[in-house]
Formats: sequence, structure tokens, C-alpha cells
Amino acid sequence: MSDFFLYFLLLGAIALGWILGRRPWLGGKSNVSRPFRNLPAKDYFIGLNYLLNDEPDDAIDLFIDALEVNSSTLQTHMALGTLLRRRGKVDRSISVYQDLLGQNGFTKAELNEIKINLVQSYIAAGLLDRAEHLLEELRREKGTIKIDALVHSANVYQLEKDWQEGVNVLIELIRLCSPAKRDYYQKLASHFYCELAEAELSNEHMSRAREFLQLAAGMDKNNVRVSILRGQLENSCGNYREAIKSYLRIKKQDSAFMAEVFYPLLDCYKNDGKEKNLQKFIDTCIAEEKNTSVLLGLAEYLQKENGDQQARDFLLRQLAGKPSLRLLLQTLSLREDESNGENEGQDEKNSDAIVLYKKVLTEYIDSKAQYQCVNCGFELKSLHWQCPSCSRWGSVKHVMGILGE
Repeated sequence: MSDFFLYFLLLGAIALGWILGRRPWLGGKSNVSRPFRNLPAKDYFIGLNYLLNDEPDDAIDLFIDALEVNSSTLQTHMALGTLLRRRGKVDRSISVYQDLLGQNGFTKAELNEIKINLVQSYIAAGLLDRAEHLLEELRREKGTIKIDALVHSANVYQLEKDWQEGVNVLIELIRLCSPAKRDYYQKLASHFYCELAEAELSNEHMSRAREFLQLAAGMDKNNVRVSILRGQLENSCGNYREAIKSYLRIKKQDSAFMAEVFYPLLDCYKNDGKEKNLQKFIDTCIAEEKNTSVLLGLAEYLQKENGDQQARDFLLRQLAGKPSLRLLLQTLSLREDESNGENEGQDEKNSDAIVLYKKVLTEYIDSKAQYQCVNCGFELKSLHWQCPSCSRWGSVKHVMGILGE
């Protein structure tokens, strides 16, 4: 819902309240609460003028001052606080909710609703310690308010990068939430465990990292990040066979991510002394692989093992069935390398043209994103497990098509 629509929805509600507060209902004695009895007609039209002249902040201030505080006006007050938060006026939003908490006459459920809104404003203001303190109180409640508090707590711990506390909250949330949302929170917990595992890997605490990865896999068996990290861990420990198993598991989970582990996988085969298995893997990739990054890796492998001609022939066959600018660029690079070794009588114009084509293609490809969030569409040049735009975990994928995989 846009702020523009909210303004006029709010204006309609205020107008209705103002009218009801001043007119007896059907000529009888009115029992209707008069929330705007302190708002003279003059001030009402001043507020209207503020809205029409795109000065909503002044209008909001006027209506907040005139609006009585009771259960019948609570939703309007909270809508005003939300509107202020959306406009970036978080300090004023916090003030609205704190003023509400200082009033008497609200039920416990209403007070909890105010607190949840206050938490959201604290988070928007970066006051995470205050939000955390209030959420600890709300998590002791029961019902939907407890679930809401757990959701916001997970968000706070995520912002604080306190992954262990985040996992603890998510485990409780998974137990209490509806089945429809359980899968999402399990995927979230899986990535939190991966964050913990990465920290242990960086400190070379391999046993602890392995435990976290086991827990991450238990939360989401299809999390490709778990397989990548397991492969890295086992490779570092010299357990090449286990590393190979982890890397190959990615092909079933999301084959596009094989591009991330192609070279480490080749190294594991070589370090394990499994030349026959390596050749079988290469042959399978040559026959079946459609991933552009893997195809480029195969071309590089063929170039090292068998020379430029076989690598170029391989790339040309792939280009015939899979148009790709990245494959074309690599083909031109091989052609340029070959040209540089020819006799002086070569056609310099053709050579210069190839250099120019390569330069243009390189600049164009480098300017384009290789990854994209499937949730919000945000484009990235490098892999992030959490989208920097919408904060969704596991939603960043390889770009497909002529520029991507």
C-alpha cells in the first residue's frame, strides 16, 4: 500500500470520526465515542490543506495532537506511527508508541500490539538493544504475540550477526509456527548454522564446523551451501573422497552451482590419485554439461592437457548448441593466442579485429551481473547467500541465458 493511499485512507477515517463526534445519530442521544472532539473544523481543514499540499508530516502532527487516546482510536494511532516509520521519521514513530504505552485503559493484548510496533520502530532506528530487551519480554507471552516476537527476534539477531541466538529463536519458532511457514524458517536456520560453520572453519576448528554443517543439513537437506562448505572442509582435512561426494551432491541440489566448485573438484580427484575417475567425470561433463562456467573450466582443462586446438574445437561445438558470449570470448582468446604464434606474414588486420572484439566483449560482460535474486530481482556480480536488497537467504542464483549460465 503506497503512502499516498494511506494518507487519504487516514483522512477518510479522520473525517468520519470528526463527523460522528459532532452529530447525534439519527437525532437520538449519541453514545458514540467522539475521538476528534478536540479538533475544531478549522484545524480539520488545516490538516486537509497540509495533505493536499504534500505536507503530510504537519498533518500527522496535527491529527496526533487532536486524536484522543483510547481503545477505539488505538488502530489509528498505530497507523500514524507506521506511516511515520515508513517515511523515515523513526524518532517520531517511537514517540507515538511510547506515548501510547504511557496511557491507561488498554488491555494486555493491546499493550502487546503497541510493543510489537515499537519494536519495529526500534529496529528501523538501529536501536537493536532496546528491541531485543522488549522482545525478550514478549517472548514470555503465549499465542500469536509470542510468534511475532520470535520472528522479530530472529531479525534482530540476524542484524547483530548473533547466529547462535538466532538459531535458538528459530528452533522455537519452527516448533510453534504454522506448517506452511515451517519450511521457510528451517531454511533460514540452515543458513544461520552455515554462518556458524564458516566462522569455525576460518578458525580451523574443523570438528566444530562439521557439527554445525550436520545441523544445517538437518534443517535443509537441499541447501547447496552446506555441500560447498562440507567439500571445503573435507578438502582442507585431506579427506578427498568425502570432499568429492559433497561437491558432486551439488549437481542434484542445484547444478548451476557446480561452477563454484569445478576447480576444487578437479584438485580433489588429482590429490586422491583417482585419474580414471577424473577422466570419467570430464567425459561425462563434455557429453552432458550445459553450465557455461563449467564448460569454460572444461575448455581450460582440455587446453592444458591436449592443447589449444582441442579446446577451441570443444568450444565451437558448444557454441553451436548453446549461444553464449562468455564462450565466444574464450574462443576468441584461444584464436588470439594461436595468431600470436604464427609467422610474420599473418593478416594483421584479422589479428587486430580479434583483439578489438575481445576487448569489447570483455568490457560488456564485466559490466553485467552474473547473479540475480529470484525473490526481488536484485542483480549482483558476485555470489551472496543473503540478498543485499531484500535480505532473503538462498535466493541469489546464477543468471541464465546468453550472458550467464
